[in-house]
Amino acid sequence: MHKILLIAGAALILACGKIKDVYNDSSIKYNIDWTTAADSSSTSFVNVYWNTTKHHFNNDNFGAVNQFDYWPEAHGLDVLVDAYKRTGNALYKDRINDFYEGVKAKNGGSFYNNYYDDMGWHGMAHLRAFEATGDARYEASAKQLWQWIIAGWNDSDGGGVPWNHENTDAGRSKGIPANGPAAIIAARRWQKYGTAEVIGGLNDLQWLDKIYNWMKEHRVVQQSGRVYEKLNDTKGDWTYNAGTYMGAALEYYNITGNKVYLNDAIKTADWTTSTLINANNKVLSDWAEQQDHDVNLFKGIFVRYLTLLIRHKDLPETNRKRYVYFLKNSAQILWTAGAAKSPVVLFGYHWWQAPTESKVALRTQLSACMLMESLALLKAEGFIEQ
Repeated sequence: MHKILLIAGAALILACGKIKDVYNDSSIKYNIDWTTAADSSSTSFVNVYWNTTKHHFNNDNFGAVNQFDYWPEAHGLDVLVDAYKRTGNALYKDRINDFYEGVKAKNGGSFYNNYYDDMGWHGMAHLRAFEATGDARYEASAKQLWQWIIAGWNDSDGGGVPWNHENTDAGRSKGIPANGPAAIIAARRWQKYGTAEVIGGLNDLQWLDKIYNWMKEHRVVQQSGRVYEKLNDTKGDWTYNAGTYMGAALEYYNITGNKVYLNDAIKTADWTTSTLINANNKVLSDWAEQQDHDVNLFKGIFVRYLTLLIRHKDLPETNRKRYVYFLKNSAQILWTAGAAKSPVVLFGYHWWQAPTESKVALRTQLSACMLMESLALLKAEGFIEQ
C-alpha cells in the first residue's frame, strides 16, 4: 500500500507544482497543467480502486466490493481506455486486459445483465476497448451485448428499449438511459461494420433511425433541446441523459451529414450547460448528488459527449469556445476546490467541494477522472492554450 501511495503522490506533486494564481473567478485564477493533473487523477484511480486479486474495480477507496455493481465497471473501463489512448502507458493496457475476465466473473460468468441501460454502457466501452487494444474478446462481447439490447426493443407505445427485463411497470418503462447508449452503439457499429451486420432483421443504421427518432419524439423538447424523463418534472432531467442523446445526434450527423442532427446536439449542449449547473459557480451539477449514489457518475458521462462535440470540425467556433470555457471552469474549480490531493487524489461528489469523508465512492471518482482526462485531451489537441 505504501508503494501505491508513493507512486500516486509523486504524480500529484508534479501537477500541484504547476498551479499559479491567474484564473479569473472571484479575481482568483489558476494555471493548471491538465496533462499532469490527468496523470495524477488516473494513476490514483487505478492504484487505489483496482482490485488486484479479482481484477475489477472496488466500490470505494477502502476496498469495498458490491457484487452487483455492474454499470460503474463499464465507466471504469472507459477511463482506462481514455488514459491508455492518451499516454500509451502499459499500466492501463494491462488493466484493460485483466478487466475482461475479472468483471465477467464478478457478474456471474457473463456480461448479460437484467438492465438494458447497464448493458449499453458495457457495449460502448467494450467496443472502445477493442478499438484501442485490438483485443478480439472485446469485439465479441460488444456484439453479444448489442444483440441482447436489441432483443429488448418493444413496439408497444411507439417503440423503445425498456429499462429492464422485468414485466412490471418499472421494468417496462422506457427512457434515455437505455435508448441513448443503444443509439450510440448502433451508430458506431454501422460506421464500423456497415451492411455486414444485421441484428433482429435490421442493419445498425436502421436501428439507429428507430431508436433516435423514438428519443427525439418522446424525451426531448424540440425548441429548447431539453432532455427529460418526465415532461412536467424537472427533477428527472439528468446530465447523463443529455449526454447520450447529444452523443447519438452527433454520431447520426457523422453518418448522414444532415445538419439537423448537429443542431440537435448543439441545442442540447446549450440547454445543459445553462441549466444543469450550480447557480453560484456555473459548474456542471445534478440536483440529487450525494454520498455514494448513482447520480454522482452522471456528470462524467455528459463531459464525455460534450468533449466529442467540442472536437468536431463542423462545430461553430463560437459554440466551441463557449463549451471549452464551460468545461475548463468546471475542471479548474474541481481541481482547486473539489479535490483532496494527499496522499492520493480523491474527488468530491460536488465538484466545488473536496471530500468531507475519508471514503470516496467509485462513481464519484469516475466522474471526476473523466473530466480530467477530457481537459488533458483538449489541451493536447490545441483546444486549450494552457
